[in-house]
Amino acid sequence: MEEKSVNIKQKLSDFGFVPSNATPNTTPVNEPILSSNQREIIQINEMLEKLQNFIKPVMNQKSEGSKAATYNFVRYTSVNFYFLKRLEGVKVGQASAEAAKYLWGYDASSYRAMTIVQWAKEFLREGKPSDHSQGVHSKRKSFLNYSDVKAMVLEEIRKTKPAERSLVVIKQFIENVVVPSFLGVVGRSVSETTLSRYLYKWGYAYRKNKKMIRFDGHKREEDVVAYRILWCKRMMEYIQKMDFYSGKHEEVVLEPVLEEGEKILVFVTQNERAFYANDGKNDLWLMEGETHIRKKGPGASIMVSKFQRPCHGTMKIQGWTSRTLFKAGDGIEGWWTYYLMVKQLEKQAIGLFEALHPNCTAVFLFDNSSNHGAYSDDALVASRMTLLNEKQWSLDEKYQFRDTTVTLTNDEVLHQTFFYDKQIKSINRKGYPQTKSVRYFKGIKRILEERRQWIGHDDIQGNKLKLLDCGAPNPELNKICCARHFLSTRPDFLEQRSALQEVVENAGHIFELYPKYHCECNWIEMYWGAAKREACLGCDYTVKSLDANLNNFLDKAGHLPHIRRYFRRAMEYIEAYNKCNDGREVVSAVKKFVEKKYLLHRKSRIPSDLAVLP
Repeated sequence: MEEKSVNIKQKLSDFGFVPSNATPNTTPVNEPILSSNQREIIQINEMLEKLQNFIKPVMNQKSEGSKAATYNFVRYTSVNFYFLKRLEGVKVGQASAEAAKYLWGYDASSYRAMTIVQWAKEFLREGKPSDHSQGVHSKRKSFLNYSDVKAMVLEEIRKTKPAERSLVVIKQFIENVVVPSFLGVVGRSVSETTLSRYLYKWGYAYRKNKKMIRFDGHKREEDVVAYRILWCKRMMEYIQKMDFYSGKHEEVVLEPVLEEGEKILVFVTQNERAFYANDGKNDLWLMEGETHIRKKGPGASIMVSKFQRPCHGTMKIQGWTSRTLFKAGDGIEGWWTYYLMVKQLEKQAIGLFEALHPNCTAVFLFDNSSNHGAYSDDALVASRMTLLNEKQWSLDEKYQFRDTTVTLTNDEVLHQTFFYDKQIKSINRKGYPQTKSVRYFKGIKRILEERRQWIGHDDIQGNKLKLLDCGAPNPELNKICCARHFLSTRPDFLEQRSALQEVVENAGHIFELYPKYHCECNWIEMYWGAAKREACLGCDYTVKSLDANLNNFLDKAGHLPHIRRYFRRAMEYIEAYNKCNDGREVVSAVKKFVEKKYLLHRKSRIPSDLAVLP
C-alpha cells in the first residue's frame, strides 16, 4: 500500500503546473444575497447626483457643435428620467418605455427604449456617458473630391450656357471625359445625387434665375475696375462732408466736421423704374385644385423717374416734387430720352434742392447708362462729323456744333467755328439770276487744317488721316489712326461734358456716375423693391387703377428710416470697394457687418482684414 500512495502535487509539478492554495471563503455566513435588480437600485442611488453634472441645456443653438450638444442633453435627461422611475419601483421595460415616450415622443420605438437602458448601464459601469459618435466614422471619398477632377468639371460648366446646364449633361461629361482621362477606366459612373451634392459644395445651386449682384463685369480691369477705384476714393471724400445716420430708427443725425468755408454735401441719387398694370402677386393661398387665371403679359406700364435724398427721401414742396411719371410707348408719350432727363433736372431737381438745402452742395448720382452719358445736340463730338466739306448743314439738322477756342502749337489762340456760308447762284423760274446763301459744315479735314494739324502741318505725316474712321472702339491718345479719332483726342473735344453733367456743374453742384454693373452702390434700388411690393399688393390688373394709386404706393415705400438704412447699406458697399477689389469678398463683408450700429460714421466700419488696395 505504501508503494501505491501518490503525491498529487508532485505529479502536477512534473507536467509544469503550479498548485495554488485554495482561496478561503470570506463571505460572512449571515450576509444576505442581493438580486441584480437590488444591486442596480443601490448603484443608481450612488450615481444619480453625479449624473446631474452632465445635464446642461444648450444656450446658443447657433454655436458650432450645438446639434451634438443638444442630442447629448436629451440622452442624459433620458437616463435621469429612467433612473427616477427605477427608484420609484418601476420595472426596467416600463421605465425605459416611459422615458422614451416622454423625451423622444416622435421616435418612441422599442429600439429607443432599449437604447436608453444601454446608456444607463454604461453610465453605471463607467461613471460617465460616452461621446456622441454618430456621423464621425471614416467615410469613403468620391473621386469628385480630387482638385484636378473638380477643376475639369468646373471649367466645362463655365463653358456651358446657364440655360443648357443640367445634371444629365454634366454626368455625361464626367463619365465620358473625366473618368477615362483621370482614372483610366471606362464604365465608371457617378450618381446624380452625388453630383448634385458636390455641385452645391462647389458653389452652384439649383434655383430660380432672379436678379442679383452681377460679378462678371466687376472684374473688367481695363474700364470697370479702373473707374471704380477712382470713383470710390472721390466718394469717400464726399462722405466726410455729409450728414450720416445712426440709432435704432436712424433718427440720430451725425454732422460732419468742416473746414472754414466748406459746404455740407448732400447725396441726391436718380433712377428710373417701370411699373406694370398686370404685375400682381405670384404667391397665393389656394385650395388644392384651385387656380387663379391672370392676364397674359405685363400689361401697360408707367415709368417713374425719381430723385431721392437720404435725409428726407423724395424732394417735395407742396405740389412741386422731384418725381416724374411717364407713360412710355409709341402713340402715348414717346420714350424717355436725355432731353426729358435734362428737363426734369433743370425744372424740378436742382430748383427743389436749392430751395430745401440753401448753402449746401448736391452730389447728383446717375447710373452709368448711355442715356445719362448722352451729349447735347451742340456738343463737340467727332463721331457726328463728316470728313469733307461737301454736305449742306441747315439749322434744321439735329446736330449743331458750338464754337470753340483752341491754342495752337505756336501759342496762337484760334476761335474756330464749324460752319460757313456759301453763295450759290442759280436761275429762278422766271429766268432771272438769283443768289442763295447755303450753310455748309467744314468737315474734319478743314477743321484740322485750320488748326495746322492736317497732313504736312507740324509733326503730322503720312496719309492715315485720309481715312475717316478706322473702326477701333477706343482710340488711343495722340495716336494718328484716322481723322475722326485724331480729332476726338484734341483737348477741346476731350473736355466735352455730357448734357447732364453740363446742367449739374453749371448750377454749381457735383456730377457723378455710378460704376457699371454696381447697382448695389445705389440705395434707390432697394427702395424700388419695396415700391414694387406695394404695387403688387394693390394690383387689380387695370392701368387706370395703377395710374391713380402709383404715387400712394411710392409714398408708402418711402418710409424715412428704411431709406436711411438703404443708404447706409450702399455706403458700406462703397467703403468696402474702396478697400478691396474682389466683388464676392465685398458682398460677404457687407452682409456680415451691415447690421451693426455705429456711434460715429467717421470710423471705419468695414473689417480691416479685407485686401486693401494699393
